[in-house]
Amino acid sequence: MPLPSNSAGDVAAKAATAAAPAVAAATAKAGKPADKAKAGSSAESAKASASAPNGASADKAKAGTATAPRFGRRVRLRLGAEGARADLLAGLNKPKVVATQQMEYRPGTATLPEVVQALDPLLAALATAVGPLRGLACDVLIGDAWMLYDVVRADLRSLPPRAADDVVRSALADVAGLPPTDVVTRWQTQVGGRCTIACGMPAAALPSLQTLLKGHKLHPGQIVGEFVYEYNAHRDRLGSRSAVISLVRETGTQLAVAAEGVLTAMSFELGVRAPEDLEVRGRGLARGAGLTLDADTRFFALLPAGWMPPAPWVAVPTTA
Repeated sequence: MPLPSNSAGDVAAKAATAAAPAVAAATAKAGKPADKAKAGSSAESAKASASAPNGASADKAKAGTATAPRFGRRVRLRLGAEGARADLLAGLNKPKVVATQQMEYRPGTATLPEVVQALDPLLAALATAVGPLRGLACDVLIGDAWMLYDVVRADLRSLPPRAADDVVRSALADVAGLPPTDVVTRWQTQVGGRCTIACGMPAAALPSLQTLLKGHKLHPGQIVGEFVYEYNAHRDRLGSRSAVISLVRETGTQLAVAAEGVLTAMSFELGVRAPEDLEVRGRGLARGAGLTLDADTRFFALLPAGWMPPAPWVAVPTTA
């Protein structure tokens, strides 16, 4: 069963109600989500100088369009902490990237809604390179520095849906230091029911995304945090009795601990990217979640294809 993501229907519902499906109650490690909140603000301050969409990518895009049929195409936006990328994908079973445009954020871009508002030139450049995007679906991957994740050690399905939503939303809002109405969330009970995975993001980002996609005549597709996207894509490869999983990006690393395929703890490690430091943080996260690490524990690093981390990490190529 896939982890939470925001579908097109979810986007519409959440934008209309200012709150929606929910996220986490008491956490296994209260200090860690606070680091995630800081990660968002740090990502906001670590801005690069302004730049136009990558010209080389435009050339690549033009080369790809001649062989990319319109049927089976979709757009994928990746919103990182310091820049964004728009990909045109083609194919149904195993879609391939046939065109790419990239940009860095303008100085002063400080929040996720502002990031979304700055993406209009990026989509315009992609349309210029490959032709009209009108009518295509657009998936949005949000960098983990912008996201809130939590693992609730409880089965929220025993609560009335609205009560579970309120508990989760209030908990994540408290972690992020925001009013509950400023956070939209999703939660889902994992296999066995003992742990619930929860995700949250700023509520203002959803109407901003709707406006952006509507302006380019794109249909909203999946809106999901980057770690959740990659974890779902590689779930079969990450199986182990106990595992530490990392997704390394510019601003820091999203860490997670899994036991028998169930995520039991998550933490965003701001500014930490070195494999040795991540191993120490991962072991600490596992101990805090009550997981005993032994010789059978696997350390998985979600990295771009071709990157080879040192032992004990095992590289798993990212899909985006």
